[in-house]
Amino acid sequence: MTAGFVANAVLEEIQRRVPIVEVVSHYVTLKRQGRNYVGLCPFHTEKTPSFSVSPEKGLFYCFGCGAGGNVFTFLMRIEGWDFRSAVERLAERAGVPLQSASRQGARTSERERAYAIYQIAAEAFRRCLAGTSGQLARAYLKHRGITLTAAETFGIGFCPSGAELQQALAREGVSVAEARRWGLLGEARDGRLYPRFAGRVMFPIRNLTGNVAGFAGRTIADQTPKYLNSPETDIFRKGEMLFGLFEARQAIRESGRVVVVEGYLDVVSLAQAGIREVVATMGTAFTGAQLQLLRRFTDEVLVCFDGDDAGRRAAERAFIVAAQAGVWAKAVFLPQGEDPDSFVRSAGAEAVLAAFDRAVPLADFFFERKAPAPGASLARRARAVSEVADVLQTVEDPVLWELLVRRAAELLGVDEHLLRGRATRQAGQSALPPPVPVRAEQNARPEEVTLVQAIALSREAAEEAAAKNAWSLFASPDLASVAKELAEAWSRAEDPLRVLHALPLEIQSAVAEYAVGRGPLAGANLVQVARDCMAKLLQRQRRRQFEVLTAELRAAERAGDAQQIAVLAERLRQLREQPEQA
Repeated sequence: MTAGFVANAVLEEIQRRVPIVEVVSHYVTLKRQGRNYVGLCPFHTEKTPSFSVSPEKGLFYCFGCGAGGNVFTFLMRIEGWDFRSAVERLAERAGVPLQSASRQGARTSERERAYAIYQIAAEAFRRCLAGTSGQLARAYLKHRGITLTAAETFGIGFCPSGAELQQALAREGVSVAEARRWGLLGEARDGRLYPRFAGRVMFPIRNLTGNVAGFAGRTIADQTPKYLNSPETDIFRKGEMLFGLFEARQAIRESGRVVVVEGYLDVVSLAQAGIREVVATMGTAFTGAQLQLLRRFTDEVLVCFDGDDAGRRAAERAFIVAAQAGVWAKAVFLPQGEDPDSFVRSAGAEAVLAAFDRAVPLADFFFERKAPAPGASLARRARAVSEVADVLQTVEDPVLWELLVRRAAELLGVDEHLLRGRATRQAGQSALPPPVPVRAEQNARPEEVTLVQAIALSREAAEEAAAKNAWSLFASPDLASVAKELAEAWSRAEDPLRVLHALPLEIQSAVAEYAVGRGPLAGANLVQVARDCMAKLLQRQRRRQFEVLTAELRAAERAGDAQQIAVLAERLRQLREQPEQA
């Protein structure tokens, strides 16, 4: 198993040099308890410590919420970083060089230079806001009810129309070409350079490591457009970033939810009122990439909309995006004519929180909007089913698809089987009776997960699984691939626990739970566990094969195809005669 951009040997060296207890201690107060350390879990609210760290195994596990993994996983969870960022930060701390191809190294160097330039600009903008050139900007923020303390928290600044920015960049060795490339300076037709964001209040957009990746500038005059963003680059893609997420990370974890709004000042105003679990889109429609980013912190996503028709149309689009991303999101509708900034200033924080608490599932809102009125014509009812089915066919998550089909049928007042068949067939799935329900594959999953856990924890279990080609029994291709890679890691004399970050979250958590001496596998004969799982998976696989062959045989009988009937009957006979054990 590899980590993609860095060798496993390097990952192991990083983990040896930076003990997990040392890293976790920066976030959690730990106390020694036997061979492990315990403390209050940083991933959920609790009063009694259920969070355990094993220095011997290099793993953590929470018995309250089930979070678990190694030092990379911990930083990915608590900081919201991707794997690369976690490795780079720990490698720097450990003094371990990361070797990379020259082209990749050049791209990394270019990104770091861009971050440095944007940081210089951000500091210059903050100085300008506090100086004489920022007088009008300060008056604007005061008019909007934004305090200087709140402005400082979010790094808000001001870009004057004079030469202050160019001079600040030049003092730090930033060339004109660099400033133009990263969207800080523009060039007029006569060759004169000018600040691209002149006359705008500046909002720095930070990534999850805290680096300024770009800016959004809000005019305080009558300029158009009202908002101007940095150009799209390798480090700044509007559809993949959220204003305020870096600042809101801890509040999101503490509250267990995140609220998505449209305006940057909405975020600042709400945070100023004590509601800090709020982020804003970048002047674009809510995207699946942004949803996936938020899922690193919480599964409860609230999206705030205006109460007018435009807001409700936006909510319909947001439901489709959320469903396609596999997220069960909720909608918050404010009183008509209000946005979060105006509402919190006029009604107060308690009224805003009450509105958040009244959030309705986006799915319910969408289906109710599509539902025909009582007494509607058959054509209108058929159109409603068709419109909803067209959306459901794009939902890839099987569990969410199942829930949405049931809820849609209930709210539309139509037969569930009718809607299920329409959505399923549109998704290109088999229409042969009897249909295999989504939950059938889900029922197989516990044995698959347990088998992968046993393979990760035991060389002997891995060898047993490899000898019997256990991967062919999995209904989940992803878990089959993980199981095979773990077994291959054992065969190469690698420790799979050192690459735990590459495993699915449920595997990470269960393995970590075992490592701290708890969980259903603690003390179990892992080889026997693997054998039992393989036996159950074989039974399930054969049952699925039997159901498919039986359905095909019935279809052949209805068609009167004697040759196909004979072939299928023989295959069924052979399947019945196969031995029961894997």
